[in-house]
Amino acid sequence: MRQKQKERIFIFSVLVVIGLIISFLVSLQLENAKEQAFEEAYGRLVSDSRALTQSYQTEIGKWNSKQYNNGTMISITDQYLPKFQTLIDRAKELQSTGKYSKSRNLSIQSFQSELESYRHFRSFLVTGDKAEDAKSTQLLSDALRYETYAFAAFNSSH
Repeated sequence: MRQKQKERIFIFSVLVVIGLIISFLVSLQLENAKEQAFEEAYGRLVSDSRALTQSYQTEIGKWNSKQYNNGTMISITDQYLPKFQTLIDRAKELQSTGKYSKSRNLSIQSFQSELESYRHFRSFLVTGDKAEDAKSTQLLSDALRYETYAFAAFNSSH
């Protein structure tokens, strides 16, 4: 009976170890799936951000070349501001794993700075206040800096 009891304990121990190994492998697979989902969602967000920024900058180019007056540019800006806010909201909703949280947070800062830049640009269009234009330029520069940091953080997480 002692031999059978030892065999049962051994078999039970082996089954427990196998169960732990399987649990560990499943948790790794789930973590990998979460990371891949984040990477894909983040890539779409960055692509959408670039397209939106490029589109708005094209409109600013038309204003610079006098194709648009201030009133038209204000209206265009009013149409774009909610779109930039949507990017911020999407970025905040991203479920990042620990290794991508810095990249996510820096991207949010970048999007927020860009949005604030365009709000100050709108104020400049309304008032002609050069300080608003300078603030807009500074915030846009900050947005680019945060974006650069976000990409560096993302790439270093790979």
